[in-house]
This record gives sequence, structure tokens and C-alpha cells, in this order.
Amino acid sequence: MGRERETEAALAGARWNDFGSVWKTIREVDVTAIRREAEHDVVLACVGDRKALTQARELLLEGPDLYPSPFAALGFVPLDQVHERERLISEADLLVVMLHADVTLDPAEVTGLQRLEALSPRRRLLVLVGEPAAPERSVLRRIDEGRTLVLRPRAADARDRLAAGVLDALPPDRRLAATRRIPGLRPHYAHKVTTEVSLSNGAFVVASGLPSLVPVLNIPIAAADTVVLTKNQAMMVYRLALAFGAPPEFQRRMMEITPVIGAAVMWRQVAGGLVGLIPGYGIVPKTAVAFAGTWITGRAAELYYSTGLVSKDDLRRFSEEAMGQGQGDGRRDGAPCPRGARRRAQGYCGRAQGP
Repeated sequence: MGRERETEAALAGARWNDFGSVWKTIREVDVTAIRREAEHDVVLACVGDRKALTQARELLLEGPDLYPSPFAALGFVPLDQVHERERLISEADLLVVMLHADVTLDPAEVTGLQRLEALSPRRRLLVLVGEPAAPERSVLRRIDEGRTLVLRPRAADARDRLAAGVLDALPPDRRLAATRRIPGLRPHYAHKVTTEVSLSNGAFVVASGLPSLVPVLNIPIAAADTVVLTKNQAMMVYRLALAFGAPPEFQRRMMEITPVIGAAVMWRQVAGGLVGLIPGYGIVPKTAVAFAGTWITGRAAELYYSTGLVSKDDLRRFSEEAMGQGQGDGRRDGAPCPRGARRRAQGYCGRAQGP
């Protein structure tokens, strides 16, 4: 019975972030491809009334910027200047239309808003700061492509929600490049990447650990675990370094970050070895260890490339986060939610409910 529950819990964990994402992470071994993705040209056109554009500048341009980028990816266009900036708008990878509810548009601004209908940017995101005035609603319905985001004025989560909206609206192969050039996108992007790779590493342990119930298959899979998990961590760290604007030399990034995350990686390797000593058992503990070790590594890299400093207290805090992760953001991502510290340690997961 005990082993049946173990297998059932492990299979539940395999649903983390679905296996398509797992194998996508495992296949990502080409450092050159990640560098090309980060250095790809990307342009966002942000069009709106002047009050909304002021808020957009604060939300998108203010953020961790230890490595300032010489390349601009954002073009801000007031509505009454749409005609002069049509080429920028039509060629942008994403058009962000921002309107503030407190502003009544003048005739020139209304004309600019109407002109946006005739332009054909690759993608559009409509951002409303509060509810728009009635005269603009009919025009907004015509330019909306099903990506409408309503921000509450002065809301604490405004930056994160706008970053999520922008990144989701961008093509996947432009998200890293946009984050590298727009500081306000970085915290959300880093959290998303760290969460996805941590869940993928946990699910990989489930996938490779289940055959260990058959003794004949145990040796080759166990030997591969550390290689794959550590490779995934390295690719995650490199992606985060580029997202925060760090120079793209891979070996240098690994050399500078290894002393910072070495404790986290070593903890994962030692704990993984200990639970693996029990034949046919320990799949779920190894899953938790793989997730937590990757989470700590990602969070440490995020802090390092944001500030240049990571303390032992920070690593301890990230460890506590890893144990509690899943009850907050995991629910919003649709990931399973561990319930309670003891059950987290045992690996029992259930489908999250609510927002």
C-alpha cells in the first residue's frame, strides 16, 4: 500500500507544468541559441494619453538595472502624434495602447486613437488604467484583440500585472529580448522562468524516478539525474543573467555565479543522494529536493544579477520560499498546490482551487 501511494503521489507530481514543458526545458542545451534570442531586435510601441504614458514609463522603465542596456526597445507615442509615428507603430512587435480613465481625450487624440484601427502591428495589448470614458469605448472595442488589461490606479501589483500582460502578448521568442531591454519586465520574467524550470526539474525526477521501482533500470537513470538537473539549472541561470542585461559570455557568467549558488546546488546533490539510497523509495522526496534546489538557485541568480550581492540570509530565505512555494503563484499558474508543511515534505499535491 505504501508504495502504491508513493507512485500515485509521484504521478500527481508529474502533472506539474505538463511534460511538454519538461522536455522543452531538457532539450534546451544550445547556449548560442539563447544568446541569439536575447540579442534579437525587439520594439514595443506604447501609445496613449500623456497621463497614461507617464505611468507606463514608471512601470516599464523603472526596475533592477545593474547592467544598463544601450538599446532602446520602447517607443512612447502620444495619441495626438500617431500620424507622425505610424511606421514605428505598424512595425512594432507589440502595440500597447494605454488610456487613463481620468483623462478626457481632445479631438486630436480621438483622431489618433481612431487611426490605430488602420495600422497593422503584429500584436496589440490594450491597457486601461481604470474604466475608460464612454466616447472611447466603441473605438476600443474595434482595436481590442482579446488582450485587454485593466490596471487599478496606484495598485501595488500594477507593475507585475503590466509586465505579465506585455510578456504574454509578445511572441515567445521575443520575451527574453524585451526583458533584457526593459527593466520593469525583469522581476516577473525571472519569477516565471524560475518557477517553470523548478517544476520541470521536479517533474523530470518523477519521470526518471518511476522506472527505479524496477531495479534493472535504476542505475542508468540515477546516473543521468544529476547531469540533467544541473544542466537545466545552468541554462536557467544563463537565461536570467541575460534577462537582467549581463554581458553574454556564458563561461564568465557561470564562474561568477558558482560561488553564490554553490551551496544551493550542493545541498540538492547531497540530499538527492541520501534519499536515493533507499531502493524503490524516495521518489517524492527527490522531487521536492530537485524543485527546492532549482528554486533557490534561480532566486539567488535573480538577486545577484539585480544587485550584485547575495547573502547567507538570502539563501535561507529562498529555502523557506521553496518549501512554501505553490500556495500562492502556483495557483495562478494552474500548478498543483502542496497543502501544509508536512504534506509538502511528503509530496502530496492536489489541484489548486481559486485565484
